[in-house]
Amino acid sequence: MGRKITIEPVTRVEGHGKVTIKLDDNNKVVQSRLHIVEFRGFERFVQGRPYWEVAVLVQRLCGICPVSHHLCAAKAMDVVMGVPSHKLTPTGDKMRRLMHYGQFFSISCSSFFSFSFPRLALWL
Repeated sequence: MGRKITIEPVTRVEGHGKVTIKLDDNNKVVQSRLHIVEFRGFERFVQGRPYWEVAVLVQRLCGICPVSHHLCAAKAMDVVMGVPSHKLTPTGDKMRRLMHYGQFFSISCSSFFSFSFPRLALWL
Protein backbone atom coordinates (compact mmCIF):
# COMPACT_ATOMS: atom_id res chain seq x y z
CA MET A 1 0.00 0.00 0.00
CA GLY A 2 2.90 2.37 0.65
CA ARG A 3 2.85 5.52 2.68
CA LYS A 4 2.30 9.24 2.30
CA ILE A 5 4.64 11.99 3.50
CA THR A 6 3.30 15.51 4.00
CA ILE A 7 5.52 18.55 4.46
CA GLU A 8 3.46 21.38 5.84
CA PRO A 9 3.67 24.33 5.88
CA VAL A 10 5.91 25.30 2.98
CA THR A 11 7.04 28.86 3.71
CA ARG A 12 8.37 31.74 1.65
CA VAL A 13 5.64 31.38 -0.98
CA GLU A 14 2.57 33.48 -1.64
CA GLY A 15 -0.41 31.75 -0.09
CA HIS A 16 -0.40 28.56 1.97
CA GLY A 17 1.68 25.65 0.75
CA LYS A 18 2.40 22.00 1.39
CA VAL A 19 4.09 19.08 -0.35
CA THR A 20 2.69 15.55 -0.46
CA ILE A 21 4.79 12.58 -1.51
CA LYS A 22 3.31 9.12 -2.06
CA LEU A 23 5.66 6.14 -1.75
CA ASP A 24 5.12 2.53 -2.80
CA ASP A 25 5.98 -0.51 -0.66
CA ASN A 26 9.64 -0.28 -1.75
CA ASN A 27 9.85 3.39 -0.68
CA LYS A 28 10.02 4.57 -4.28
CA VAL A 29 8.27 7.85 -5.08
CA VAL A 30 5.04 7.18 -6.93
CA GLN A 31 3.69 10.72 -6.89
CA SER A 32 4.76 14.11 -5.55
CA ARG A 33 2.66 17.26 -5.50
CA LEU A 34 3.14 20.87 -4.53
CA HIS A 35 -0.10 22.44 -3.24
CA ILE A 36 -0.30 26.24 -3.06
CA VAL A 37 -3.52 28.16 -2.50
CA GLU A 38 -2.95 31.62 -3.93
CA PHE A 39 -6.40 33.17 -3.59
CA ARG A 40 -6.11 36.32 -1.49
CA GLY A 41 -9.40 38.03 -2.38
CA PHE A 42 -7.91 41.25 -3.73
CA GLU A 43 -9.74 40.75 -7.01
CA ARG A 44 -12.99 41.35 -5.15
CA PHE A 45 -11.49 43.93 -2.83
CA VAL A 46 -10.71 46.38 -5.64
CA GLN A 47 -14.03 46.01 -7.45
CA GLY A 48 -16.00 49.24 -7.38
CA ARG A 49 -13.00 51.30 -6.25
CA PRO A 50 -11.80 54.26 -8.33
CA TYR A 51 -9.18 53.11 -10.83
CA TRP A 52 -6.51 55.44 -9.41
CA GLU A 53 -6.66 53.62 -6.03
CA VAL A 54 -5.89 50.17 -7.44
CA ALA A 55 -2.10 50.63 -7.63
CA VAL A 56 -1.99 51.65 -3.97
CA LEU A 57 -4.33 48.89 -2.77
CA VAL A 58 -2.52 46.00 -4.46
CA GLN A 59 0.76 46.93 -2.78
CA ARG A 60 -0.63 45.10 0.26
CA LEU A 61 -0.62 41.76 -1.60
CA CYS A 62 2.94 41.02 -0.52
CA GLY A 63 5.19 42.39 2.19
CA ILE A 64 8.32 41.57 0.23
CA CYS A 65 7.59 42.97 -3.23
CA PRO A 66 4.96 45.74 -2.98
CA VAL A 67 6.57 47.78 -5.75
CA SER A 68 6.16 44.97 -8.28
CA HIS A 69 2.44 44.81 -7.55
CA HIS A 70 2.19 48.61 -7.69
CA LEU A 71 3.94 48.80 -11.06
CA CYS A 72 1.92 45.93 -12.50
CA ALA A 73 -1.31 47.65 -11.48
CA ALA A 74 -0.08 50.96 -12.89
CA LYS A 75 0.64 49.27 -16.23
CA ALA A 76 -2.78 47.62 -16.16
CA MET A 77 -4.40 51.01 -15.51
CA ASP A 78 -2.44 52.41 -18.47
CA VAL A 79 -4.14 49.78 -20.63
CA VAL A 80 -7.55 50.49 -19.10
CA MET A 81 -7.12 54.21 -19.81
CA GLY A 82 -5.88 53.53 -23.35
CA VAL A 83 -2.33 54.80 -22.80
CA PRO A 84 0.10 52.79 -24.95
CA SER A 85 3.37 51.88 -23.21
CA HIS A 86 5.42 53.84 -25.77
CA LYS A 87 3.44 57.00 -24.87
CA LEU A 88 4.70 57.04 -21.29
CA THR A 89 6.83 60.12 -20.71
CA PRO A 90 10.58 59.54 -20.40
CA THR A 91 10.43 60.80 -16.81
CA GLY A 92 7.57 58.44 -15.98
CA ASP A 93 9.43 55.50 -17.52
CA LYS A 94 12.60 56.38 -15.59
CA MET A 95 10.65 56.69 -12.32
CA ARG A 96 9.08 53.25 -12.81
CA ARG A 97 12.46 51.72 -13.59
CA LEU A 98 14.05 53.44 -10.58
CA MET A 99 11.29 52.12 -8.31
CA HIS A 100 11.76 48.60 -9.70
CA TYR A 101 15.56 48.71 -9.33
CA GLY A 102 15.24 50.12 -5.81
CA GLN A 103 12.96 47.25 -4.82
CA PHE A 104 15.32 44.71 -6.37
CA PHE A 105 18.22 46.17 -4.35
CA SER A 106 16.12 46.20 -1.18
CA ILE A 107 14.99 42.59 -1.62
CA SER A 108 18.56 41.48 -2.30
CA CYS A 109 19.81 43.17 0.87
CA SER A 110 16.95 41.79 2.94
CA SER A 111 17.50 38.32 1.59
CA PHE A 112 21.22 38.38 2.30
CA PHE A 113 21.12 39.93 5.76
CA SER A 114 17.96 38.17 6.97
CA PHE A 115 18.23 34.74 5.38
CA SER A 116 21.80 34.06 4.25
CA PHE A 117 24.14 35.97 6.53
CA PRO A 118 22.87 34.51 9.84
CA ARG A 119 23.60 31.03 8.47
CA LEU A 120 27.01 32.12 7.21
CA ALA A 121 27.79 33.59 10.64
CA LEU A 122 27.45 30.10 12.12
CA TRP A 123 30.37 28.98 9.96
CA LEU A 124 32.66 31.82 11.07
